[in-house]
Amino acid sequence: MAYQFTITECGDYLRIEVHGSRTESDVTQESLNMWQGVATLCREKGFNQILAVFHLTGVRNIMDTFNIVEGVQKWIWPELAIAYVDMDTQNRKENTVVEQSAMMHGINFRTFLTEEDGIHWLKAMHSTHRH
Repeated sequence: MAYQFTITECGDYLRIEVHGSRTESDVTQESLNMWQGVATLCREKGFNQILAVFHLTGVRNIMDTFNIVEGVQKWIWPELAIAYVDMDTQNRKENTVVEQSAMMHGINFRTFLTEEDGIHWLKAMHSTHRH
């Protein structure tokens, strides 16, 4: 597997940190395998928030982006919020397409430049969902 990831419980959210390369693997399949496992763990443990921090080399192509967004839809639920931080500055421009595509598919997904910004958004989301 070209992606290695760790999952940490951080209070109200799960933090997933991903390392690897987009050039040595089937990006769509690697991503779908990973996201399926993350979604399953979120459901089992009752988490509705994910901070995803990516340290991947190589550029994701536009078809991979659309295939991943389409593929994860079956594991997503309305209360789930995903804060995505891509540490590779080369991919940040393309992440706008990821965010727009996810939102068009009804996925509460936002991209951020820093972990701190992502955590701030998740905390704001959490406080608005309390009853």
